[in-house]
Amino acid sequence: MNEKAYIAGNLRKAVRYRNLLKISEFKHPATLDTVAVNSVFDINNNSIWTAAISNVKVKGKDAWMLNEPKAILAHNLLVKNIERNYSTRCNDRKFTIQLLLSHLKDCYNYSVHRLDVKSFYESFDRREIIRKLKSDSILSKKSLKILEALFEELDSIGVKGLPRGMGISSTLSELMMNNFDVKLKSMKEVLFYARFVDDIIVISTPLLNRNLMKERLQDSSLPLTLEFHTSGDKVTFEQIEKAPSKQAKEISFDFLGYQFNIERAEDSVGRNIEFKRRSVKVSIAKNKIKKIKKRIICSFAAALSFNRANDADIQLLNKRMKFLSKNFLLESSSSAPNIYSGIYHNYNFIDQYEGLKELDNFYKNLLFGNRSRLSKRIKRSLAYSTRKGLAKHSFERGFQNREFCRLSYLDFKEIKRAWS
Repeated sequence: MNEKAYIAGNLRKAVRYRNLLKISEFKHPATLDTVAVNSVFDINNNSIWTAAISNVKVKGKDAWMLNEPKAILAHNLLVKNIERNYSTRCNDRKFTIQLLLSHLKDCYNYSVHRLDVKSFYESFDRREIIRKLKSDSILSKKSLKILEALFEELDSIGVKGLPRGMGISSTLSELMMNNFDVKLKSMKEVLFYARFVDDIIVISTPLLNRNLMKERLQDSSLPLTLEFHTSGDKVTFEQIEKAPSKQAKEISFDFLGYQFNIERAEDSVGRNIEFKRRSVKVSIAKNKIKKIKKRIICSFAAALSFNRANDADIQLLNKRMKFLSKNFLLESSSSAPNIYSGIYHNYNFIDQYEGLKELDNFYKNLLFGNRSRLSKRIKRSLAYSTRKGLAKHSFERGFQNREFCRLSYLDFKEIKRAWS
């Protein structure tokens, strides 16, 4: 068994970067030591999860979070041990998009299937998860006991399936979906397959049509309690004709925050040897544009909550706009590599900038327009010189020039308060 023991030293090292944003006890070695010792004591007494889970709402759905620092350390080490034993890893988003684009640009005819699972986390059967883990005999008895205690606590507070919002749900769902992933990848008609949580895309030969895919999914090793949506934004079937074609219709679909527009035409690529590739235009998905606009509005609303913004409010508003329109580094507290994030790093495959221009226009209209109720309020509350200073932020420029800003974990905590 490839596990780390549930001792104070290992629990101390289980702190993750996002924990530092919220848990003050993790920021100082002395208090972290105390939390780790308390965590060991409660683990050994089978009380680590007692009254440690709180309900929150995320996009109208029930989500769950750990409210006790000692339980967070136990959770993180348990997740790490499961991942070490089962080698569960979520796919790399950038690499997946790169491979997807390569397949979409092929000039032959193919089919695009988008699948989405209903109530993904809530639909898993916890008893089946325990049965599988015990049958595999890979996880230690200690880890199994801790996980069973967690499931008992979830039973007592009425949580269905896997708790949305907790990291262990991602790990266990990946483990339970492994057979399904292998089954779909092995279909002879499948050219490309990727899944991110409940969001699935398949590129296949035209032989795998909509009806045949439905038949195959009935015998696909999907966990018994899970079902697919039959309609909605994330359910798509499109047949793409060979390029170039004057008659073929242009197809567009969203996946992982991008909108892909598959065109009829070809592009010439290559320097030394020129060859043809299908033209595929990539932009930011409309729902992501909407999400960023909402965060801009929330940022102004937070700054103007007392009608007249003071210097601290304006400074924080500046930080929030930097966060939204520029790029930054997410430092890791563990051995995992640091992650770059922001407007470029989150959408670096786009080659259509209308969405960025739309965000800039929306932002400038809020600062200097006179049509909406919010823009009138901004004009009354912020001096022209202040608005002119804020207008220096640009989404298009932040993307094109890969503008970088430095933000501390305390900054992240303050920034996200406006829309979390």
